[in-house]
Amino acid sequence: MAETFTATANSSSTIGSAQYGSTSWYTGTSNGASQGAYQGTTAAKSLVGVMLFDNAGSALRGKVIQTIQLSITCSGAGSGSNSKVLTFHASTVQAMPSGVTGSSVVGDTLGTLTGKFYNNTVTHTLSASENAALFAAMAAYLSAGNSVLVLYNGETSSSSGYSTNYARVTSITITVTYVAAAVWYNDGGTWKECAVYYCNAGTWVRVAPYYNSGGTWIRV
Repeated sequence: MAETFTATANSSSTIGSAQYGSTSWYTGTSNGASQGAYQGTTAAKSLVGVMLFDNAGSALRGKVIQTIQLSITCSGAGSGSNSKVLTFHASTVQAMPSGVTGSSVVGDTLGTLTGKFYNNTVTHTLSASENAALFAAMAAYLSAGNSVLVLYNGETSSSSGYSTNYARVTSITITVTYVAAAVWYNDGGTWKECAVYYCNAGTWVRVAPYYNSGGTWIRV
């Protein structure tokens, strides 16, 4: 049976931004998690946004993730384009940063979402069939026990405006549907996680494995 984990980043301890070359972090919904640059013509002034989802690491570690839903609220920052691109990264830290540069928290690129991220709330669903590349990367990252996502695109701007995909996320809720049980197999010396299915009248049905301990069935 699938289970659900939900968390929201929208407080001074869960959402914030810093310039790529700065150690000054500005947190809370009024600052948000921002990417791109406003009147910043050097790479060091491109913004890095951080979003912490409390307890995601412990709740999702080792789970088989089926879907990830992101409900993203943005302020009216930058342009109102319907095709802005948010670029998500892994984080090198699993807490709100302090005393470190924005650059130091930017990990591997996970992928992008395209849409209207301006003065609105929009929900994007990630799965094996929707936004599949971002889903695969983000699911692997979360199931490895991570709780922080980073926004960063490295864009700079003219001295009088903002970069193409400048955006400010003021609140973001993540809802992850997952299967608590997991089975692992060894492939050439590497352990890989997989889901379990059985065939019922020609239809493959996903199941959760159990084992019997002293007469009690325990979910793996």
